[in-house]
Amino acid sequence: MYIKSIFLILFIHFVLLSNAQIISLDSLKTKTKNHFTPFSVTGNMGLSYDGYGLNLNPNGNYYTARRPWNLVRFTFAPTFNFGKLSLPFNFSFTPTQTNFVTPSTLGGFGSIGGRAQNVWQFLTNPLNNFGISPTYKWAQLQLGTQYLHYSDLSTGDIGMFGYGFALNPGKFRIKFFNGVSQRPISYDALATPPIIGAYQRNNWMTQLGMEEEGKYSISLNFAKSKDIINSVSPAPPAISGILPQEGLTASFVLKTIIAKDYYFNTELAHSIYTTDETQAPSIVGVKGFQPFITSLISTKADNALQASFGRKSKNFDIGISTKYLGAGFQTAGYPFMQGDRFDYTINTRFNAWKNKMNITASLGQRVNNLSSTTLRSKQFIANINWFTQFSDHFTLNANYNNFGFETTGSTGLRNVANDISINPTYNWTTTNMLHLITMTYSFSKYAEQLNFFPFTTTLNTTNTILLTYIPTFFKKQLTTDFTLMYFTNKVPLILPNYLVTNLYSATGNISIPVAKKKITGKGQLMYTYNESNGNSGGNNILATAGADWNINKKLKWNLSMTGNLFKYGNTFIPPNAQYLESTLRTSLMYRFK
Repeated sequence: MYIKSIFLILFIHFVLLSNAQIISLDSLKTKTKNHFTPFSVTGNMGLSYDGYGLNLNPNGNYYTARRPWNLVRFTFAPTFNFGKLSLPFNFSFTPTQTNFVTPSTLGGFGSIGGRAQNVWQFLTNPLNNFGISPTYKWAQLQLGTQYLHYSDLSTGDIGMFGYGFALNPGKFRIKFFNGVSQRPISYDALATPPIIGAYQRNNWMTQLGMEEEGKYSISLNFAKSKDIINSVSPAPPAISGILPQEGLTASFVLKTIIAKDYYFNTELAHSIYTTDETQAPSIVGVKGFQPFITSLISTKADNALQASFGRKSKNFDIGISTKYLGAGFQTAGYPFMQGDRFDYTINTRFNAWKNKMNITASLGQRVNNLSSTTLRSKQFIANINWFTQFSDHFTLNANYNNFGFETTGSTGLRNVANDISINPTYNWTTTNMLHLITMTYSFSKYAEQLNFFPFTTTLNTTNTILLTYIPTFFKKQLTTDFTLMYFTNKVPLILPNYLVTNLYSATGNISIPVAKKKITGKGQLMYTYNESNGNSGGNNILATAGADWNINKKLKWNLSMTGNLFKYGNTFIPPNAQYLESTLRTSLMYRFK
């Protein structure tokens, strides 16, 4: 509590001090602009607080908290410009350990068993960002938290805490970064809940390339990741599935414009990946790549390829894309990427009917289990969006896509989701108002099948209808909208029986400026009723009230309070149970320019 108060006092002091300093610097720059390098500050800084409360009636464990009780977050993201030198900061952090990424516990929002985190765990917490990137002409120094993307098959876009640089002299591209992508968490079976633990994962990556904007780009990329076995004590047991891993990936990327409107892009990659560093060296099998990685019994090597070729123009695009991922291919940038597959698609976009119709489509096929460790399967993959403006008043948008993947091994499964949505919109104008009505109908069919015992299949079908009315007043500052929703979900139990859940919802939003438009009051009220197989599932009322206050041109304060009351239906145990969630959100944000 004392730490939060100190941070708050320091922040308010810094806001006032920065405002005074900027005014002073602006005055100095105006008076002596011929003697000093132009200086400016852009960006923002601020703090926010979320308070959460939960009341159960009667008391029990039938509903658990969905948020941390208190969450304070600080943001400091200015960019200091000294002529050709820029110094951007990106500090965004919370004193608590709350995050949803660290594989540390079975619950508790990623907290480390209630223990205080050390400085290193605080800096490498994936919820926090501490990044500085000084830039001068074509040179950039990268310090702290960075999210860097060298290529799809090598580095991915994983966040890291470390140091590196990016140099772009002329056509040359030279990049390097060394950092930590996963903080160390020691295993503790006696904690409540138990702490699964995680090894510290170190990463380094580099790129050498050449680029001429609008013509070509060519690069070699290398990415290395390694878990530090002695970074935790005690280490997670093997039965937990948390094993120390190590990997090396190299890729070659080529992007080029062949002729007018025609392009060709490709990336070739090779990976050597060890899934358990505690195993013995391998005498036969995959060869290591010394001194970067040693081959162990659990080491696998494989290749990957992605390529695209096509033509782009103002009103018409056409192209083909392919992606191959070997069964043993892995990269630290995308640890959950599905391998052992081959995708190929035809992609197009075109405008018609005097540019009032736009169609974007991607159609193709995915072949899973290329290694034939299980039965090979083929899957149709598609994403189609069709937009048409029939008149100044009426438009129609339709979309279809299916998403699916299949994994092999002892935890293999296959799932496919087919989604269709239709969205008509109609507007008309009267003397004082513009009226807009939009409706969305969505259909989704999801199927999941386990590829191992008990080989169960899950089917889930949903239908959703949304109807929204948005009036715009020409002579009033009032802003409002109203939405009705119907949702139904159908899941088979023991055929011919189904579990059918219906949900009905009505929502209204309103905002209005007051105090000479310096304060904007906002509110929302939503009522939801749901039922299962004709039995009442529950009643839900959610209400939010808040305000945005523009204290001056650079300082803004937001405040909102939300209450969420849910009363269970007549089939729930304990009977007539209910819970009330309350959330307080407030933030103070200062904009430098």
